Amino acid sequence: MTRKLNIRSNIFLFVLSLFGLLFSQVPAQSENLELDSIKANFPPGERYFSLGKRDPFVPLVGPNKKGFKRVSSQPSPSKKKKSYELETPEDMPLIPIKIYEKVKEEYPRTVDRLNDFASIFNDDSALRKLSNKEYRKKVSRYRSLLTEVLGMQEKMFIRTELQTDFDKMEFVGTFRKQGTAVALVQTEGQKGHTVKVGTLIGPNLGIVKTVDEKKIVILERYRNYLGEILSRVRNIEFKKNPLQG
Repeated sequence: MTRKLNIRSNIFLFVLSLFGLLFSQVPAQSENLELDSIKANFPPGERYFSLGKRDPFVPLVGPNKKGFKRVSSQPSPSKKKKSYELETPEDMPLIPIKIYEKVKEEYPRTVDRLNDFASIFNDDSALRKLSNKEYRKKVSRYRSLLTEVLGMQEKMFIRTELQTDFDKMEFVGTFRKQGTAVALVQTEGQKGHTVKVGTLIGPNLGIVKTVDEKKIVILERYRNYLGEILSRVRNIEFKKNPLQG
């Protein structure tokens, strides 16, 4: 009797499980048919929205969540380097061309240093890459070198009384010597000197270019900190009438 009851119970449970499997497949098949219909009528981005379900292809963590970085579609503007107006170096000594030529002959490495600095100060783009502190340091070092070269005049040239400031000289007049105009100049102490074309005169070693009855024309030439050759003409007029001789 007990054995028969067990057999019936097992048969009853088997039938129940069979009905459960059958009914569970019907909704799944129905759901699949509904999804197939939606796929046929809606684009990919709207299918799961119409079913009220989450699209499995959309990440759970949005772009604004921590750990993600928003990438702009517009290119970020490039950072502009701060630029500043370059100050023109002040108090940069001018090197008389005669001194420069002598230094070039006797101290070529010093001239190389001068030219290196001149190249730097002729390159605005390179200078603008320097900080204010670096730029001022360059200016200071170059100024010191120019001053050093200017001081070489004392040992390279025997300074005469004519190589002094013009306000310490008195231009007396001219006379002719063997058909050539010669100027007479007095320095401190009433000392007289003759000056002719080619004479070095003045503190900057200017060269006398012409001498006539009214004036002396002196050409002064310099090298500036940019390596440029500058010229200045001085016209020194006489205070007295030309001397006859």
